[in-house]
Amino acid sequence: MKGLRLLILCGIAFIIAGCSENPLSSEENRGDKDPESNTPFGFSKSLSVSREIGSKENIDIQAKSINRFALDMYKSIIEQELVESNQNLFFSPYSMVVALAMASAGADGETERQMREVLCDAFGGDLFHAAINGLDQELMGYTQTVDGVTLNVVNSAWMQTRVPFTTGFLNTLSRYYGAGVNLLDFAAQPEESRVIINTWVEEQTNNKICDLIPQGVITPATELVLTNAIYFLADWLSSFNPELTETGDFYCIDNSTVAVPLMNLNDSNEKVKMLYKRGSNVRVMDFPYEGDRLVMTVLLPDQGSFSDFEGSLTLDNIEQLISELDSTELPVQLPKFEYTTSSLSIKDVLVAMGMIDAFSPGNADFTKINNHDLYISDVIHKAFISVDESGTEAAAATAVVFGRTSTDVPSFIANHPFIYLIRDREIQTILFMGRTMDPSLSE
Repeated sequence: MKGLRLLILCGIAFIIAGCSENPLSSEENRGDKDPESNTPFGFSKSLSVSREIGSKENIDIQAKSINRFALDMYKSIIEQELVESNQNLFFSPYSMVVALAMASAGADGETERQMREVLCDAFGGDLFHAAINGLDQELMGYTQTVDGVTLNVVNSAWMQTRVPFTTGFLNTLSRYYGAGVNLLDFAAQPEESRVIINTWVEEQTNNKICDLIPQGVITPATELVLTNAIYFLADWLSSFNPELTETGDFYCIDNSTVAVPLMNLNDSNEKVKMLYKRGSNVRVMDFPYEGDRLVMTVLLPDQGSFSDFEGSLTLDNIEQLISELDSTELPVQLPKFEYTTSSLSIKDVLVAMGMIDAFSPGNADFTKINNHDLYISDVIHKAFISVDESGTEAAAATAVVFGRTSTDVPSFIANHPFIYLIRDREIQTILFMGRTMDPSLSE
């Protein structure tokens, strides 16, 4: 059975080479300012990035793990009431997994065990990191050959100057995540450092993710920030005709209505052939992008049954529905919408999922990074999506911040709340996941 899959493309933030025993412990390794910008950070050195392709079996296993994490995170966000029952939700499970996987490379003991369990690691050891790298490479190889699809995934590490970090940790970041190291003085300039990181994220996401890290998150006690940024832009394989877009009612979960632009994939006299499945209380449809491999899969529960469907949502039943998709001719409407989340702290969600010690000063064990009693003070995530007649633009970023202790007519009319995924049919992994409760809201 084929499961869910999503996109990923690995971008390299900085070119890296060479390494010393304590590469960040002395001034000589700080490097010069970036010659391409006025950004006042230095560069460390590490081993060259290894871009070996993982085995197809391991890539498939890791894709399944990301999908499992996606559903766990979706449900936990709702259970922890980070969003109201009538609010939109959108996030990138892939971005979260990559950022937290980089952090797990510095963890040891019970801290590492908890992090690996929450991240649904099926391998242990460096095979986990290698499988994520394999996903990157598989998707990079595909997206580079397709016109009309842009995908950029970049990782970076931001470290306190004059603080030693272990060679092993830096080499893992380099080899499997292409993450160069940038030196900042969090102790003396926490606010300036925050702005620099946020500016980098903004540049990597085509200005869609701005002010990722809120004021107050970076403090003089911060020693390390790990960031992942992802940007996606793709044209529909069958685009919607803007002349057919019309204002219509969207029925919200409380039975109120809002007027929104509804895109029509066909005119009133035609039906379009799409991959479609009618379940017992849900309609499912794939909206393919150029290349016919990356798709947006929309799960449209019957009107009035959204809460019941969402509450019973599992990876198994999603995979079952997707496996039964078949080509069908039917009228299709989809709302045109754009949505930007606020910067969301997922610390409490991760703790509830079982990642406890990593956030606990005194219990956290990140001795594979350094011996400074580090713990994760916060994990921040922000995402953006825009869906219109031509295609989809989506972006997300995650920052892991370390501190130091101290009767049914066949149709697909998405005019009421729905859940959606952006996924890759071939690799079967989820990159973005969300729900639209009110497409008229932009934030």
